[in-house]
Amino acid sequence: MAFKERLNGRRRERVKARAPLLAVALLLCACGAKESAMPEEPAAGSFSTADNFDDDTIPVDAAGVRDHGLIRAALGLWWGSGCPRFGACGCGTAKDLGQEFTCQMDRLQAADLPVSVYLFDGSAWSATDSSVTGACSGPDCCSWKLGDPVISRLSKDRVRALVHFWGGCHRSDQYQRVQSKLGRNLLGFYMDDGSSDEELQGADDFMRSVAPGDFENVAKSYQNRQPSTTNAGLSLLANVGYVGDLTNDFEGMREGISRLFTKSRLLPAPMNELTSYAFDVPSGPDEESFYRRLHYGAFQPIMAHTPFANSDPWRPEYSPDLLSTYRFYAWLHRELTPFFMSYAIRMHERPGLPVIRAGTTPYTMRVGNEIFVPLVTSTTRALDFRLPAGQWVDYWNEQRVVSGDVVGQPAELGFEPIFLRLGSIIPMEVQRDYTGHGTRESAGSLTVLVYPGGTSTFRYYDDVTGVWTTFRSVRSDDRLTLTAEPATRLPLLYRIARTSTRPTSVGVDDGVVSVNQSGDLPEAGSERQVNGANSSTWFYDPAAQRLIIKVFP
Repeated sequence: MAFKERLNGRRRERVKARAPLLAVALLLCACGAKESAMPEEPAAGSFSTADNFDDDTIPVDAAGVRDHGLIRAALGLWWGSGCPRFGACGCGTAKDLGQEFTCQMDRLQAADLPVSVYLFDGSAWSATDSSVTGACSGPDCCSWKLGDPVISRLSKDRVRALVHFWGGCHRSDQYQRVQSKLGRNLLGFYMDDGSSDEELQGADDFMRSVAPGDFENVAKSYQNRQPSTTNAGLSLLANVGYVGDLTNDFEGMREGISRLFTKSRLLPAPMNELTSYAFDVPSGPDEESFYRRLHYGAFQPIMAHTPFANSDPWRPEYSPDLLSTYRFYAWLHRELTPFFMSYAIRMHERPGLPVIRAGTTPYTMRVGNEIFVPLVTSTTRALDFRLPAGQWVDYWNEQRVVSGDVVGQPAELGFEPIFLRLGSIIPMEVQRDYTGHGTRESAGSLTVLVYPGGTSTFRYYDDVTGVWTTFRSVRSDDRLTLTAEPATRLPLLYRIARTSTRPTSVGVDDGVVSVNQSGDLPEAGSERQVNGANSSTWFYDPAAQRLIIKVFP
């Protein structure tokens, strides 16, 4: 089916769906203010009536519902290189892309950085180069030349490959050449300047035919030459679109943020490389801007380290503290996978509800309706900004709750501002102790951060079962009730913040958690014990003022 025919079909579907969606929006707006900061029955994710976006906010040239929802493998962390053709190699003594990949994977594993995607950029991965002509002919088009050991390493480390289409990948038979070599290791194709809607559709059609529901192609949403992808093409055919080649200083960061918000109405995962892609700069970002970019990258749905100049954080020009901060933000991003996935699938089902959007003051970002991130885009150690309506918990000091204008917020390197709405419920997957959201024993459970405040909800999407679960938190004085309907596939680790005193009782009855009401759930002796328990239990941490409750379905 030609792209324009497909687009018109999507628009007709959208007209049919528009009336009920608008009716829901009007009903929500008419329901009046609630006691909590969020309504009891959100469309997906917890959000207040003031934050509800109906379809009138969708750009007029957006096409509507895309072919498939975002898959978790695409969220990242991404790593990548195009050396030596697109940027110099820079890991160890690497001279080609195969050696660079192997060196970087070794160092990533040693640093315990959780990579899920590797971008084989430019054309160094292939036997040919189509970057100038945008076309290719002959048996070398889209032909893998990095050998079987690289493929085996991808499979062993469970890292998916993105291959840049400048390796001569422009037609179905060419796509087939590299896909037959990489198999399930191939995540998709990475488009660039000169890729049109029709070419993006061709890559989409191919990947859906060979890997239905298990692929992501990546579009370029700001191009430097024609033909290029339209907004309609982006919103119909892509979940992921990067915002172009920008400098890796603060000026480039500010432009990237602006572009990100421009495209966030079209895509669940617009993406600005955290290192940027400064093709005319021979070095990576300076250390101060690198810190700020890590913070920025961690709260984009996709965290991508795919620079032109090698910017490995273990390079000698960077301090050991930078690598430690990188590890913190990379694992925080990985832990937020269930949160990002829930919002991405919500946007797949209702395109008018973006995953990220601009905040209340310049260079601030809202992630869902629970997270507010003032971004540091200049050389400073303090920020002034306005918070969205409601009360907000300081991530670095959970006892601090603020609202309205904030003046002089500390912004030390590695401790950039993060705020969580009071009442938030945030599902996470925790496997390490770097972020303080659990321990290695948390693996295998779904961690749920709870910041109690009145009545609040969050709709969580399990991408394994395709089932939506509504989490609900109801707090009245010192009494707290937590529910999850329907029950989740995994055990739950509720981490309830701002609990100033040890509870008098904790109970679980048919999945309903009651605090300071009734119940005789046994108490564990430590956080690690409750995280690794084989039956429902709880632990109170007085230093952190945190109650942890493990519940089995």
